[in-house]
Order: sequence, then C-alpha cells, then structure tokens
Amino acid sequence: MDIKDRGMKKWRGFMMPEHIEQLHDMYEDYEKEKKPILDEYQLREIDEKLAAAQEFNLPVIFELWIDGFFEDAEGRVHNVDSLNKVVWITEWNGDLKKIKMDDVVGVELKD
Repeated sequence: MDIKDRGMKKWRGFMMPEHIEQLHDMYEDYEKEKKPILDEYQLREIDEKLAAAQEFNLPVIFELWIDGFFEDAEGRVHNVDSLNKVVWITEWNGDLKKIKMDDVVGVELKD
C-alpha cells in the first residue's frame, strides 16, 4: 500500500442539503433586479396600447416583472379588467392567461 493512497478515506466534499439550498437561495437573490418605477406617461402609454390591441385584435408582447425577474408573455388581449387590475390574454396555443397589471412594465404591439 502506498503512503499517498488513502483508500476509502479519500476526502469528499461535505455539503449538507440545507447548505446547498441556502447557497442556491443566496445566488438567486443576487440575480434579482429591482422593479422599475413607471411614471404616469409610461402607464398611459401602456393603457393606450392595450386599448388599441383589444380594439384591433393585435398581437401583444408583455414585459413582466415577477419576483425580481423579467419575463415575456405573448398573445392577444382578450379582456382588460380595470377594476381588478387584470389583463386576460389568449396565448398562441389558445389558452387564457391572467396577467396582473402591477407586474406589467412594458407592452409592445406586434405587426
């Protein structure tokens, strides 16, 4: 047996599952971005684009901020519920999707 050979006692990294989960959460928090603050002009522009998209049945791309991350949602505006601050869109596969107006940070009309 060689002196440098430790056999079965070879060191293996010691990370408990709880530690791995904490590291993952710390990394995820590091990657999060702050929610942009929209002024009244930007909010009015979003409302006008949603109204045009609903009236002319235009495809729309929503830029959403959800829990610190930006996501996109595409579809056609099915209904705008101003009272509950919700927009219902019909996705390309035919499913209805509910989008909270508080999550919307941008709207783009597709041609």
